[in-house]
Amino acid sequence: MTDADHPWRDESLLRDLYWDQELSTTEIADKLGCTQQTVSKWMQRLDIPRRDPRDAAPNRRRHPAVFTDRGYVICASNYRGTTDSVGIHRLVMVAERGFDAVANKHVHHKNGVRWDNRPGNLELLSRAEHADRHDFGSEIKPTDYEWDVSDRERDERGRFK
Repeated sequence: MTDADHPWRDESLLRDLYWDQELSTTEIADKLGCTQQTVSKWMQRLDIPRRDPRDAAPNRRRHPAVFTDRGYVICASNYRGTTDSVGIHRLVMVAERGFDAVANKHVHHKNGVRWDNRPGNLELLSRAEHADRHDFGSEIKPTDYEWDVSDRERDERGRFK
């Protein structure tokens, strides 16, 4: 077999794909028809330095929207080790009403389904209005002690149903 049959042995190609195109070793392997371990091995043999994982994090091609264990859909970003997130329901309301209208307000799901982020299902409420809507009195959520002594059923992970 010739080196043309083994493109992962080509130093300039690996440097271009990894550094210039900012592909991951897995993406390079997929492109060249080999395994990620092969790409890593040849990068090491050819003394091609690796990116710092913190610098590489913004280059990951992953979907930023995830479900939380409380049922909300959030959009999270991780830049240089710092993670920030915002609920998709808040982003929808910013798109509908503008940032100033949403700032310092709670976004309430009318039907109680936390992942149902259709604009018609969302409404802006003050903290007190939101607490009243959920029958929490002046508090948005009960204290930890009140949750612990409540009779609500829990799932297998200890979360309330």
